[in-house]
Amino acid sequence: MKGKILITGADGMLGASICREALQQGYEVKAMIQPGRNVPVLDGLPLEKTPADLLDKDSMERAVQGCDYIINVAAYTSIWPRREALHWKVNFDGVKNLVAASKKHHIKGFVQIGTANSFSHGPMDAPGDENTPFLSEVFKMDYVDSKYAAQSFLLEEHEKNGFPAVVVNPTFMVGPFDTGPSSGKMIMELFKGNIPGFASGGKNFVCSLDVAVAAVNALQLGRKGECYIVGNENLTFDAYFRKACNVRGIPFKLRRVPNVLLLLVGAVNSIFARLFSKKPNLSFSMAQLATVEQYYSVEKARKELALPSTPIETAIEICLQWWKENNYID
Repeated sequence: MKGKILITGADGMLGASICREALQQGYEVKAMIQPGRNVPVLDGLPLEKTPADLLDKDSMERAVQGCDYIINVAAYTSIWPRREALHWKVNFDGVKNLVAASKKHHIKGFVQIGTANSFSHGPMDAPGDENTPFLSEVFKMDYVDSKYAAQSFLLEEHEKNGFPAVVVNPTFMVGPFDTGPSSGKMIMELFKGNIPGFASGGKNFVCSLDVAVAAVNALQLGRKGECYIVGNENLTFDAYFRKACNVRGIPFKLRRVPNVLLLLVGAVNSIFARLFSKKPNLSFSMAQLATVEQYYSVEKARKELALPSTPIETAIEICLQWWKENNYID
């Protein structure tokens, strides 16, 4: 065995993939799960499950004990409402608690799963990278701000105290074990006929299994105190939806929605959501993001973390197959 890894957020889409990749690479795995939660995505795996809460310092002490490494996947990722104290409690205070426990138990390596949004994006011909500065005013979301604050805290801990932190910053993930669904909701809604059109923007898309490989590789290959944007293909929403329809074997019938109309619908939805305390399918902030070209370069992770490059069509196929096997879709 290479050592024992505590993987937080092990019951989520990415966490479940990281558990499998860590086992494949010869690590012993301690999977941290939410107390009282059933986790079928981990059934049958040769690992230890430990219920713990990032906000409970005592439970974090128990979870970290006996581990050599930590991969922190756990996060509060909701983007509605845009401002919510829970983002800071989980994504920032939780990381500080985990770092304190890590220091006490002399952890050898700490990989933080951040977000590519901690760096400025760019257009297709000039994508963002690890050197493009974070601009909070672009998103105005506590999810993004809290993840960036946690990243900054970890890098400062490395610089001042030698804490062995590496940050892996995924782009938009597609893959198996998406029970929510979370990032896969966009294509699930597409297949249900609930997406009337596409916006002018785009994203960098990546297979979640590739992110898992990079995260585990970062324990040995990642340079301490460094960040790595982990992604794959820069695609417009038009191109992404066409690929998804092709994989599903259905005709592509979407039309481009004018940005003004999209923003208007998002604004109205947000107003009604606040009035009736109901999460909107499309908020104003979501509409804003849909009109932006959020493209990134991932060359650093490819060179240093041996990041794979699974085609997005394959990632969608893997996602669909998992949904079919688990009765999410026909």
